[in-house]
Amino acid sequence: MMNKRKLLHLIVVVIGVFLLSGIVMMVKANTAWAVSVKPILPKNQYDSEVTYYDLRMIPSQKQNLQLELTNTSDTEQRVTIQINDATTNDDGDIDYSDRSKITPRDKSLKLSLRDVASVAPETTIPAKKTARVTVQLKMPETKFDGMILGGIKVVSSAKEKDTFKADNKNKQGTKTYIVAVKLTETDAPVEAKLNLLNVVPSENSSRNTIKATIQNDQAINLEDITFTARVFQKGSDKLLAQTELTGCRMAPNSNFSFTIEEEKKEFQEGLYQIHLTAKSEATKQEWEWDKELEIKNPTEKKANSPKYNSEKDKITVYIIICVSTFILLLVFLFILLITRNRKERRYKEALSHRKKKQVKNKKNTQRKKNSEGHKRKNTRKKRPIESRQPQK
Repeated sequence: MMNKRKLLHLIVVVIGVFLLSGIVMMVKANTAWAVSVKPILPKNQYDSEVTYYDLRMIPSQKQNLQLELTNTSDTEQRVTIQINDATTNDDGDIDYSDRSKITPRDKSLKLSLRDVASVAPETTIPAKKTARVTVQLKMPETKFDGMILGGIKVVSSAKEKDTFKADNKNKQGTKTYIVAVKLTETDAPVEAKLNLLNVVPSENSSRNTIKATIQNDQAINLEDITFTARVFQKGSDKLLAQTELTGCRMAPNSNFSFTIEEEKKEFQEGLYQIHLTAKSEATKQEWEWDKELEIKNPTEKKANSPKYNSEKDKITVYIIICVSTFILLLVFLFILLITRNRKERRYKEALSHRKKKQVKNKKNTQRKKNSEGHKRKNTRKKRPIESRQPQK
């Protein structure tokens, strides 16, 4: 019984390790936390209360910004630096990472941080040392109202003894820092203006949804926005779906995709009327749009999409690998269980055989002792009796 319990515990532990390993394989650990980043704020810092660059500039101005990088580790650190424009991601928030490969530059963006800032893309910081990185700014000759918003992205990773290779970058632990940069030249008021660029069915989701692209075409950010979308069948007042996104922020001269989805089922083929609203609690501005949309065979279109099929194939491969590994693990445990049972059975048979042999030997010994005692007894009984002759 104890052996079976131990084996059951072993099976539970092995399955737990297998599942944990699968989770660990899906998570990328960022381990290099050795470099700290501190912006050195210059004299033309407009708001001294913030820790990012908020600079008041003038036309044709040239300026060097200093970033202080401190390596507190015992190993040399490799640092890459990148200038990024602020964009609005699909979660409705301002994003300072490089999204140029995901979304194209908004058509309303005439002057960006990448247009006026430059930096050396890479530097190395020795162990226990501090270094400074210089970001060069060069403003255009023409004065502008509003703001230029972006970020300086700093990525640190432990440097190996061998030369770094591009294909090894993702294998190393990294940490990313973002230092925001806001540039202004005037205090002239600029009001955000939102536009509905398009409304289209989405083919990238596991469910059929609708995406509305909303644009802020002014050089000013917009805070605390609530987006609401209501979907009706064309010619009907019955509400089919409603989606609300609160607490949003939009970067200057940027756009994002607002996802509208039906909770219970996918949007079916037909004509729809979309009513969208946006309201900023920060500026008290409001916008409304109405748009008609026709959806044609959404399920078939999505199923035939190359990207959808590619993702489906990847998921299928992962499932096959996981299931095959799990089955092999169960087969191994089954074989292990059978082997242990055979060994236990053989051990019990050998033990039983040994006991029988011991009992048999004991009986033979006892029988032998009894036989010898019986012989001695018979010998005493058969002694000859001497006959005496009667005296005459």
